[in-house]
Amino acid sequence: MASNWHTYTTREIETLARTGGGLTDEGEQLCPACGHRTVRRYLHEHQGPQRTVRMSYVWCSNCHRYSSSTGPSIASIYEFDDPGETSAELRALRDSDLFGLLDHLDALWDAGVLPQHFTRR
Repeated sequence: MASNWHTYTTREIETLARTGGGLTDEGEQLCPACGHRTVRRYLHEHQGPQRTVRMSYVWCSNCHRYSSSTGPSIASIYEFDDPGETSAELRALRDSDLFGLLDHLDALWDAGVLPQHFTRR
């Protein structure tokens, strides 16, 4: 089955970075592809073989554009909730099915489980 998800262009990612509220922004932001305020994000910390890595997913619930990235852990700076800590389904999707993960994250946002909440340490 074909996916309805498409990656943001490099220019759109640059616009998101320039106009967004940052990794810990809890609100939706304006989508550079479709113009709707429906860009959402999800972060989780992944324990890799050498160090903990931050995984970030950004997606538009309207036009189904997305981007994902990795970076250094933010756990020493922020404490934040992660529904993946209590959801086996979410953990399994993170490891195996990107498009299924995006669909699931969108449903979690619509259900009020997301956005995540961040507290500076």
